[in-house]
Amino acid sequence: MSIYDWLDNEFNSTIVSDIAFSQLVATAPCIIPSTEYMKIQERLRIIHEFQDGCIRLFKNALRDNDEVLLKWLVNETPVSLGIEYHKALLDWHFTKPVFFRTDEMELGKIAEIQCPGSHWGELESLYSYYRDVNSLHAQNTPSILFTRQLRKYLGDNQPVVCYLTDNSSAPIGVRYFINKTRPGIKYWGIDNGVKALDCNFIRSHSFYGLCADNFFKFRQKQSRPQFKYDFPPNVLFDQKATLVLPFWSRTRNFFTDEVRNHIIYSTPLISDNIELDNGECITTNEFSSKPQSQRAYYLKYAGSDVSINWGSRAIYRLSNESSGHCKELLQRCLDDSKRGRIWILQKEVTSKDEVNYLDRTGDERIEKLNVKYSVFYGPFGVIGVMKYHRKHFKVHGQYDNVLSLVIPETD
Repeated sequence: MSIYDWLDNEFNSTIVSDIAFSQLVATAPCIIPSTEYMKIQERLRIIHEFQDGCIRLFKNALRDNDEVLLKWLVNETPVSLGIEYHKALLDWHFTKPVFFRTDEMELGKIAEIQCPGSHWGELESLYSYYRDVNSLHAQNTPSILFTRQLRKYLGDNQPVVCYLTDNSSAPIGVRYFINKTRPGIKYWGIDNGVKALDCNFIRSHSFYGLCADNFFKFRQKQSRPQFKYDFPPNVLFDQKATLVLPFWSRTRNFFTDEVRNHIIYSTPLISDNIELDNGECITTNEFSSKPQSQRAYYLKYAGSDVSINWGSRAIYRLSNESSGHCKELLQRCLDDSKRGRIWILQKEVTSKDEVNYLDRTGDERIEKLNVKYSVFYGPFGVIGVMKYHRKHFKVHGQYDNVLSLVIPETD
């Protein structure tokens, strides 16, 4: 049986689907030194430090009516869920994301953090394949680690989850992962006898997804809730706007150099002056006039509009653009900022690596492709790591994407 037959059957038999596994797979896991894998584990503390700094900044801005920072962080959020909504929230509404995925262009260089993010199911299926077919030694699957960490996070109580899956970008993987965590976890809408208000853990892929819950307002009014949120009920972490905070001159003092060393340099595009990573401040015209090799930045939509802030939408590689088109893009984004639609420039970090993989016909291919890593974290540590390869500079979940499981070497 080929790897794709195995993976297709694994998906389809688990959730009664005919969509199947939709990407490509490397012929073998990517094995890294155990010391490097330990560094990935240790980075959770740094990410939590970054998230705590973002929360402090946001709460201070709400308290002090900091118009500049609130305009940046609340941006296009509807009035009903805007500044006044956030001012009325209680302390327990401002929590860190619990389960999330980082996107890293090199290990330790974070370009994005998504709660919970996609591809948990794909991660699970690769672990299962290599464990069951290729005898991967002593590796707990992500679903087992997820269940253990969630139970610990809930104080060793039975996890009963309300998972609002409607806004997931890759629903087949989400459904597959849900089924793999059962019966250790019970789910409203799946397991008999579970009522929505029985749930002690609420999951969604966006802040707006939480708002679609029938009991959202009821849950919000509880002063001592009997449940916890995965994605907190505020807009702060549902956007890329937070990525500039460790570097922006207005906010950088809230963060340490250690945090800055692990997040790719990002700067807000809110005026005609751009703060570059080398400390230089230049106009958009001067930036656009630079040779392409000196414009190694991505232009990214950074706001809360969920129709364009997922799936590598609204991302432009400025080193690919002509001077004229670069200037046009930057001016368009500056015009957007006057209407509350925010953009960032993020330093380009790219790498290529050779990967062996099988196509759907069973032929083995060797290509040098663009690389991205995704690290899947829970509240107490790493749940899994995947490496992505793709010809396009936007390396994410598409049919031509090659997935590798990243595991530490064993003695």
